[in-house]
Amino acid sequence: MNIKQIEYFIDLSTSLSFTQTAQHFYISQTAITKQIRNLEDELCIPLFIRDKKKVEITPEGTLFLTHAKSIMNEINIAKQVVEAYKRGESGIVHIGFLKNSDEKLIVGLLETIKKTYPSIVLEYRAYRRIELIQLFNERELDLIIMMENNALKGPSLLLKTYPLVKYYHKDTSLESLPLLYDTSTEYKNIDTEIEQLLLKACMKEGYVILQKFMDQSPYCKYLSSSPTNKTSSLYLYYHEDAHQIIHNVIQVLKKHAF
Repeated sequence: MNIKQIEYFIDLSTSLSFTQTAQHFYISQTAITKQIRNLEDELCIPLFIRDKKKVEITPEGTLFLTHAKSIMNEINIAKQVVEAYKRGESGIVHIGFLKNSDEKLIVGLLETIKKTYPSIVLEYRAYRRIELIQLFNERELDLIIMMENNALKGPSLLLKTYPLVKYYHKDTSLESLPLLYDTSTEYKNIDTEIEQLLLKACMKEGYVILQKFMDQSPYCKYLSSSPTNKTSSLYLYYHEDAHQIIHNVIQVLKKHAF
């Protein structure tokens, strides 16, 4: 049994004419007759009753017709799915982002992708910095969202630039505190837990310089902040030779301001 035989059978069940079905597929009537007979032999049932005046579908043929149509419907759906994947409109996209990222931006970015390409399945998760870079370099992740990092080569998309601020306990004087962490300097490649740094600031052990969106952290209710003249940029990194689906996503995100 093959797809062509099923197509011929479905058409013949409607036309009830070997001549018309042959014309529909631009082949000879003899070829249609042979393919239907081969199908009947394989199924071990008569699908049509033939005489010189007319062609009728048998009860067995009517039963098989329901399943034949279902088979062709599934095949057509499969073809559509494959074509959509080739166009970059369906498939799976694996996205990683840094823990303690800008939650509002992450949510907005994911919603934009899902709204534009509802057939794309998004697999997303937050990681620590070193793990995020490693998974991206090993191509376990298609896209990663993180602050600018010199360890990453290849194309990227600037998502947003943030002011950096100093966070310190409300009951302390900034001038009396040591710097614990500055995300814009040599510390940027250290895999540091931001929650631990903010907790240290809450314990009056020092101050930290982080992105302004860290105001979202529950620790910040204990902290004051003061501006700096520094900024930090958030990027979306992707592989240059990525599948079309990734390039489609990038084009969508370029049109949105986050």
